Amino acid sequence: MDNIAGTPVEGDNFFGRSAEVLRLAEILENDDILLLGPRRIGKTSICRAVMAQVRTNKWHAIEINVAACEDELAFLAKLHDALAPELSTLSSKIKGTFTNAVDALHARIKSFKIPIPGAGPVEVNLADKVAEDWIELGNDVLRLLIQANQRWLIYIDELPIMLFNIIRNDDKTGVQRVRLFLDWFRNDVRALPDSHSIRWLVSGSVGLDTLVQQHGMADTINSLNHQNLVAFTEEVAKAMLLKLAERYQLELGEEAAGKLVAEVQWAQPYYLQKAFHHLRHRASIDKDIDIISLIEPSINDMVQPGSDNDFHHWEQRLTLQLGANQAAHAVALLSFAAKDFTGARPENLLAVLEGRMPNDDAERHREVFINLRDILQRDAYWWPDERSGDKRYRFHLEPLRRWWIRRNTL
Repeated sequence: MDNIAGTPVEGDNFFGRSAEVLRLAEILENDDILLLGPRRIGKTSICRAVMAQVRTNKWHAIEINVAACEDELAFLAKLHDALAPELSTLSSKIKGTFTNAVDALHARIKSFKIPIPGAGPVEVNLADKVAEDWIELGNDVLRLLIQANQRWLIYIDELPIMLFNIIRNDDKTGVQRVRLFLDWFRNDVRALPDSHSIRWLVSGSVGLDTLVQQHGMADTINSLNHQNLVAFTEEVAKAMLLKLAERYQLELGEEAAGKLVAEVQWAQPYYLQKAFHHLRHRASIDKDIDIISLIEPSINDMVQPGSDNDFHHWEQRLTLQLGANQAAHAVALLSFAAKDFTGARPENLLAVLEGRMPNDDAERHREVFINLRDILQRDAYWWPDERSGDKRYRFHLEPLRRWWIRRNTL
């Protein structure tokens, strides 16, 4: 196993989630999956492993990352372009027809434009032919896949970011367009004859569940089977670190591996890899110092400028999801909770909001707190720890807590 802390991993570098891959592949036999979670917890790695798994059962599997897509047409163009590499794997009997149909769809997509209100002279009525055209175009792409008489898995990465892009770029009808897109995804796609031959695996680092709940469209994703990636158990995390230590000839040992897991706290593989990287670096410099004494400073190395780029996303995604005002409230709550390793009591967090919202009444304070509390818990910023008898909201990831303190300290 290589010490990789960045790019998605495959093959021998994919560790600890083989059973989860089989479970997700089994779910896909009958359901589409929505896999949500923050960046750097291994969503892309496990989705690619699922793609490899279903291919062993003679499925076709394609991947599209739609984070850069600004509208529905860009989504369809991405989907279309991902089909091209699959042409060579089709039987010669259907390849010719399939190729001609793909080329025809490409010409239609290139010639089709979605006018955006405020960006030109044409206003869009979502009930008019413009909306119908992209939906029909999308259905034609899917009909093409169905006609190939094969099983397909379409992995869509970062769909929530695309939907936020639509809302941000179209303040008049963006929410309606997102509703229409998700309704198409839920209803029209499934209404196509033999649509069961296509399964969807949707992932995102920004909460789709948060988006739909905020805009009153939670029903649009209720047909997706919601899944998440839990952290490794302590034993699996230690096994991973010991395997890395063997690969790089680092004398780690069971005790030191356990301490490193405890210091990371939320044992997601990326953060274990990152912590191991910094520990390796310190051990190569301080060769005569006991490895256990290097763990604490190695965790602090993770949150210093130049090494902390991943943590900035945790802060930035709040603004993307919540808008500037609510994001500022969320940052204030997290900053307060970060002060103590054991977290903060809910009544003290509520008091933070009361101080920030002097013109609102107690009911409004409570409403905002409950909403933000649930979002921060769902998106893995913190969790309710009740082991002491008093509930305290504490950070999942200890390096993130330390980074939050450093960012908010002069």
